[in-house]
Amino acid sequence: MTEKTNRSRFSGQFWLAIFFEFMERGSYYGMMSILSVHLTENLHFAKEGVGLIKGTIQPILYFLPILSGALADRFGYRRTLTLAFALLGSGYLLTSQMTGYTAVFLALCVMALGAGMFKPLISGSIARLTDASNSSTGFGVYYWSINLGAFLFPLFLVPWLKTVPSSPPWKWVMIAAALGTGLMVIPTFLFYKDKRTVEEKAAKRANLLQTVADAFEIIYSPLVLLYNRLRKMPRGFYWTVLILITFACVFLFQRQGPFLLFYVLFLLAAGLVIPGVNRSKGGISGASPGLFAVLLLAVLWLFPGLSLFGRIVSSVIGLTALSLFFFDASDPAKFRDHFSFLLMVFIYSGFWILYFQMFDSVLWYVRDYVDAASLDRAVNRLLGAAGISLNWHFDIEHVTVINAGTIILLQLLISRIVKNKPALPTMMAGILLGTAGMAVLSISTHIWVFMTGIMIFSIGEMTAHPKFYSYIGLTAPKDRLATYMGYAFLYGVIGAGIGAPLGAKLYVHFVDGLHQPRVLWLIFSGIGLATLAGLGVYNRWIGRRQSG
Repeated sequence: MTEKTNRSRFSGQFWLAIFFEFMERGSYYGMMSILSVHLTENLHFAKEGVGLIKGTIQPILYFLPILSGALADRFGYRRTLTLAFALLGSGYLLTSQMTGYTAVFLALCVMALGAGMFKPLISGSIARLTDASNSSTGFGVYYWSINLGAFLFPLFLVPWLKTVPSSPPWKWVMIAAALGTGLMVIPTFLFYKDKRTVEEKAAKRANLLQTVADAFEIIYSPLVLLYNRLRKMPRGFYWTVLILITFACVFLFQRQGPFLLFYVLFLLAAGLVIPGVNRSKGGISGASPGLFAVLLLAVLWLFPGLSLFGRIVSSVIGLTALSLFFFDASDPAKFRDHFSFLLMVFIYSGFWILYFQMFDSVLWYVRDYVDAASLDRAVNRLLGAAGISLNWHFDIEHVTVINAGTIILLQLLISRIVKNKPALPTMMAGILLGTAGMAVLSISTHIWVFMTGIMIFSIGEMTAHPKFYSYIGLTAPKDRLATYMGYAFLYGVIGAGIGAPLGAKLYVHFVDGLHQPRVLWLIFSGIGLATLAGLGVYNRWIGRRQSG
């Protein structure tokens, strides 16, 4: 039930969660507003190297909620939130002190672990504290608070902290982020209440190993559905498919073929074998998971030509396939629902390939191409008319300010407009606007054109994204609310995992090499249109449960 007071539609716990989100996102976006340029200009890392860092930490940040959400349902939000803030503060502090590529990489990974643990807890708290009557507004306020932090920190705090002499340069930006998150342990301990529903209390009593396995039930639902479908076909067909996949894996291993293809086929084979092992033994065999883990690690660490980083990441992801041993694959309806949800998140992720350019290629583009002199003069004239003498100038951190400022001004209005609109069509309208905003960047390098494009993109973002959260919060099972909210962040895994390295490579090729930034923005606009088309097909043929 939603807690209410006489003065507000939302409880004090709701506003405490909003405050936590404001501080965490303000700290994060404050650092991210300068991180790419800091790494290239101050620490002299190559753009491709920065793309690798961003393409790693951001997927960690958005993939970890799958596990941390399930653990929060099991151990409680308060404990998990305390650990999340401790990791965030430590990660930012370590980043502020490091100058070597590997050290910075590892420090940012600590930060990403904390941020990944944090994400499903606040969205899950908002879902707990709202209902169908105020969910859309509640998540609008939630998204508004995110952007308030993203607006205020880069606009006021970051420019000042950049001027403080330090070695390495700009380290006080990261230290401020460490304080803004690490100190949140105190109000978490003193004021955050972890009230549980009957379903959540039952989840707490569940076996821990089963809880971890259940965290990956959704992401492996396509494999379970495929297994169930093949088992209904003639027996020889199932074994023919499995043998062909096995031969393909052996061939790619021997010929050092594309690792990604080999890896996907290997996990596909596991998904077709493991449920059969469980069924034939009438339940899980104690030795089976261990044997599979040994085989997986042996194959990955013997695969030729793979980097150490690639082996570690592949091993971590591959070991999640152990959860297949703990699934009850006999309920196809449940896995069909999982797959439909997962497919929607996957398609929606295409829009976030565009969004994550705001922290990489857009920043480099502003530094290299956008002439902000006319904006500087206009702002300084306004300040002078107000009696303020300040030589203000537009810089890279203000890109986040444009995005966040637009959302701060319009988010609550947009949330009210779309309050009673169906979720998926509303998301499609937002994606169309965001794509149009990206296309505007291709028109000119003029600062006013650039700002117009970013503002149109931001209107699309604020239209689509809160509705995305609201939809999931209303349709998720109450005993797995944080788990489902964790899966909602898969859009960031895909968007950042593809967007960061893709943006860096395309920028180096089309902008640094060919001096054609227009082509870059048109390519990303094409990705936006493809996302829109995919979500339209989903809405027409698959989407069934729409809410708010």
